[in-house]
Amino acid sequence: MEINKNEQYIIYKVDGVAMDDAQSAQIEKSIAGLYSAEGKINFIIDLSMVESVSEKALNLFGKVQRICVRESGLLVLVTTNDDILDYVSANAEEFLLFLPTVDEAIDAVFMNEQENDFKEEEDDEFGIEGESEY
Repeated sequence: MEINKNEQYIIYKVDGVAMDDAQSAQIEKSIAGLYSAEGKINFIIDLSMVESVSEKALNLFGKVQRICVRESGLLVLVTTNDDILDYVSANAEEFLLFLPTVDEAIDAVFMNEQENDFKEEEDDEFGIEGESEY
């Protein structure tokens, strides 16, 4: 597996045709460390070479998605494999974002960051941060 760290996001490129329990555990440990130590909240999991995912991988996607939603981050799964799309979508408890390329996933992360920045500015402008102007 290849891990590419960027200031805005982390990309996990899954090697091989199956995302198995061992790879899922490795990604989970990495994400837990990056989230707790560095506050990373944007993750891209490149499944473009993968033809099957384990149940542990499904659980991992759900855990990471819940963190991302809570922290206004983004989890993007990259694949064009219809079998993977159908299987994960049918068995995941959370909504998951699938995009066909890593470049599109990176664009989605930046769009999400801009949207979050805009929301923060809007909240500050209208005093929604719990501050009263009276």
